[in-house]
Amino acid sequence: MGWFKVFLKGILAYMKSFLEIMERRQSFSKLYDPAPDKKTMNKIFHASLRAPDHMHLRPWRFLNIEGVSREKLGDLFAKHASSLNPNNTPELEKSASKKALRAPLIIVGIVCYQKNERVPRWEQMVAATGVMHNISLGVFASGFGSVWRTGAFSSSEIVKSGLNIGENEDITGFLYVGSRPETSRRPKALNASDYFSEWDGR
Repeated sequence: MGWFKVFLKGILAYMKSFLEIMERRQSFSKLYDPAPDKKTMNKIFHASLRAPDHMHLRPWRFLNIEGVSREKLGDLFAKHASSLNPNNTPELEKSASKKALRAPLIIVGIVCYQKNERVPRWEQMVAATGVMHNISLGVFASGFGSVWRTGAFSSSEIVKSGLNIGENEDITGFLYVGSRPETSRRPKALNASDYFSEWDGR
């Protein structure tokens, strides 16, 4: 039975490590070069697909934007900013476009709604965002950082059209991915009892 004790010890150590990653995960507003390499990201993408998914609809897809393609995304951000303000200035457009350069890799999350009487659109959105969250966990576990941004760009028709988002699709957000800063604050510890409670049937 010696081998079983070694095996069990390894499993418990793995579980402890995974829980520590979940507890330590945080968003990083500033990210730097480099992003994880393609081999690492492909492993993360593969694992991330194990998100809860009612009826196995797989209502999601993702776009990876890096290199000069970020500048094209920035152009879409600038066009959106201009559409909101007729008195927009070149400085404001430049400010909007630079938001696409805040990380070496941007992953665009997209929910692809499917007709299904048992799975409403909101539940399909939840499934798609579950994959995005898994990606952020995988990025953190690999020693890198990310921040999930939404805002007006996520619902912008200009941005959606430029990214070829279909009529039956929505953007769930932009996951900015890159290297973490050398120093950062640890996330504030939360008390689980503030959010979880027992229900006694009454």
